[in-house]
Formats: sequence, C-alpha cells, structure tokens
Amino acid sequence: MRVSFYATLRPIVGDRSVEIPLAEGATVRELVDALASRWPELSEQLFDEEGGLSRRVNVFVGGRDIRWLEGVETPLQPGQEVDIFPPVAGG
Repeated sequence: MRVSFYATLRPIVGDRSVEIPLAEGATVRELVDALASRWPELSEQLFDEEGGLSRRVNVFVGGRDIRWLEGVETPLQPGQEVDIFPPVAGG
C-alpha cells in the first residue's frame, strides 16, 4: 500500500511516500495503526485523546475522503493509494 504524506507529516516519516505491507482486506484503521507503530511521532498528529483518528486529519483513499466512504473501516484494496494530510487551518 502506497501512502503519501503532506506538509508537516513528511519530516516525521522522512519521505513523501512509503510502502506499507498490509494483509488483504485491511482497513484504514489497520493502516494508521501500522503507521503509528512504525513512526510513533505520527500518533500525535493522527489520533485524538480517545485514540480514534482525529477529525482534523484528512485521509483519502483513491482520491476520496474516507469520511464519505466507511470512515476508518474503509477497506483497502491492493494498488490503492492513500493520502494523509495534517490539520490545516486557513483564514
């Protein structure tokens, strides 16, 4: 699974994108858990106080926001690309 990172997340992982091996049928939840396990600093950016995926983080699977799919239970298919954006504020 190719995962691309943007803005403040890139320095944490040290690259624009990484390949993460996942079992067939894995979900976004399993992916973010694997990412946090590999890069513990990501936990602060990805998770809220209860340990769930932060509402401020934007995760896209195949170009679609997981909020409009099945959230963290969105299944991942081989060859799909995942994009993760940190919280963004504007004004």
